[in-house]
Amino acid sequence: MNIEDRYITIKDVAERLRICRASIYSWAKAGMFPQPKKFGSSSRWSLLEIEEWVKTRPKGAYGEGK
Repeated sequence: MNIEDRYITIKDVAERLRICRASIYSWAKAGMFPQPKKFGSSSRWSLLEIEEWVKTRPKGAYGEGK
């Protein structure tokens, strides 16, 4: 499976970025973060979109480079 094919849960996004779930929803609503995709009644985020978003952030802001 390619990274493009993976969709992750809000829990996974929060753990990966070390931020709370509320921030993710707030940023997405404000257009400052990738939008979730709906799979039935659950929301999932594209891992590729998250990784691309992280690349636009200041270095070290979300644990990258460790």
